[in-house]
Amino acid sequence: MLKSRFMKYIDMMKKAKSEGVASEKAMWKSVEGVDEILCIVKEEHPEMYMSFMRDQHEALYGPHYDKHFAEMDVDKIRYTNAAGEKKTGAHWNVDQILEATKTMPFPSGTTPWDRYVAFNSFYSDMCAVLDEATLLKGAYRFYFADEDAPAGKIWEYMTAMIYED
Repeated sequence: MLKSRFMKYIDMMKKAKSEGVASEKAMWKSVEGVDEILCIVKEEHPEMYMSFMRDQHEALYGPHYDKHFAEMDVDKIRYTNAAGEKKTGAHWNVDQILEATKTMPFPSGTTPWDRYVAFNSFYSDMCAVLDEATLLKGAYRFYFADEDAPAGKIWEYMTAMIYED
């Protein structure tokens, strides 16, 4: 079997670090070069690009939402409400969620955007059978007070629901 002539990017970065040339300036220049390649990936393989960006976000911020990913994921929610109407996206905005959940204790690291996604996601799944007060309690229990759940359960759940086949 022939050995590849191409070095893996990670191996190049490890080598640069071990040789003491991986300065912050050099790393940012490298990131800029990778960003140019990612523009091509985004156009030709959007699913691969989004998977990469989501993985990078999680590597940097942990399994928690920011505004960008929260709005993107909530926009993908599709459901039928109790009246039989087809709906898309958020039922509540982030301010409404924060107000409705202000007395609930959340795990350390929970962002307002984690709450926005979790409560809208749960609403979309259960609005046909539960009233809003019960929905809020159920969503809290399911996503944030589940004793055996991983940190960032809503991030993991939505990744599975939206991005994995």
